[in-house]
Amino acid sequence: MNHFAAFTKRNVKLFLRDKPTVFFSFLSAMVLIALYFLFIAKTYSTAMQEHAGDFLSLSASNFMIYLQMMAGVLVLNSMSLTTGAFGIIAHDFENRRVDSFLLTPLRTGEMLASYYAASIIVSFTLNVFTWLASSVLIGALTGYWITAATFFAGIGILVITSFISASLMLLITTLVKSSAAIGVISGIAGTFFGFLCGIYMPYSNFGEGTIKIGSTLPFTHLTIWLKQTVLADAFSQVGITGEMKDIFLKDFFSAGGVGFVGMDVPLWLMIVLCSVFALVCLTIARLLLKRRLSV
Repeated sequence: MNHFAAFTKRNVKLFLRDKPTVFFSFLSAMVLIALYFLFIAKTYSTAMQEHAGDFLSLSASNFMIYLQMMAGVLVLNSMSLTTGAFGIIAHDFENRRVDSFLLTPLRTGEMLASYYAASIIVSFTLNVFTWLASSVLIGALTGYWITAATFFAGIGILVITSFISASLMLLITTLVKSSAAIGVISGIAGTFFGFLCGIYMPYSNFGEGTIKIGSTLPFTHLTIWLKQTVLADAFSQVGITGEMKDIFLKDFFSAGGVGFVGMDVPLWLMIVLCSVFALVCLTIARLLLKRRLSV
């Protein structure tokens, strides 16, 4: 257990010391935030106020817009941060450090588990700080503050999001192998998933085909789950109910359940299926890594 803890600590430190990798892991989130503040938030706000009339103030609309934006940011972060952390595996194989590790008391299973644990620790910890900072900033900008229950519910969702993201990204990392390719994937995937998961723009701006493709991605359902959680608090504070609530959830924020490729599957079941799929990915990645270590 001491060997596992020490190796996990080593992997976390290596990632945090690599400033360019940390920066590019946040790149997708920074692009999203910049786009929102430059024009997307204004577009949302104008459309929402036209729909709601004088009922909805600018601060109230911004409160909802920024909250659902951060839900997307946190999910993108979980994906990019775990991918960046797994770059350590590729570096260790390329520099043949793994051969040296195999000569230590550290067992193969402990080595693989520590890589996985380090990625979850990195993703979850940095996301919690991002969530805390964004909650304070949104409150200061709009005058509306999320409740403690919503904040901690978000943290609970981030735990599951980190686990699912780490499992999927570990499999991709294992298949790609090259550290340079992993960096490219981390940069491109954020933009790619951002559109397909309804994070950059609402699904109402796209066709049914995009929604069906997005419904096959676990990140879509994780984003919807987190959006629904934070928006439930926002709607309660702002006083949005009934039909207007349904319109805002589905048409404005892509926070309505999308099922699976056109089938009406409830969100809770999709989250369970995503977790099972993550376990399958983790098992396959573990087998592939063990095979590489035995060669």
